[in-house]
Amino acid sequence: MDVFQFQSFNSPEFFIRHSNFLGELSREVVGREREFAFKLVDRGRDPKGRRLVTLRSVFPEHHSLRHRDFRLRLEKSSGSADQLFREDSTFFLEPGLAAPDDHNAVSFRSFNFPDRYIRHRDFHLFVEPRDSANLAPDATFIKTVRID
Repeated sequence: MDVFQFQSFNSPEFFIRHSNFLGELSREVVGREREFAFKLVDRGRDPKGRRLVTLRSVFPEHHSLRHRDFRLRLEKSSGSADQLFREDSTFFLEPGLAAPDDHNAVSFRSFNFPDRYIRHRDFHLFVEPRDSANLAPDATFIKTVRID
């Protein structure tokens, strides 16, 4: 499974990462590269054929980004019966809202709150409504394969 990093579309020197078990946006930090590395775990497709994914951390293993109280957090499922975790950590992988023709630009739309997208605000990651100010550039990320 490929490992990716996700660069901010409108702040290209910043990347999605986890820090203190929260989803953040920051410059890469030497010695903390694994905090910026994620696997796109396939969750299948919805009835309309749209791709569903989970952003799984490389380290710590078995942790994924999920939203709780609309803030992104790095957490581990309590088990296969943890349906809320599964829903909170599942996102529609869509063309980047601010760059739909760039095949490396992506946006992540919440599965269980489908009017909300992962976006950065004040260098923190949230899921916020489609009609939020400046959402398209803040919710667009450039997907690149990590080579370590």
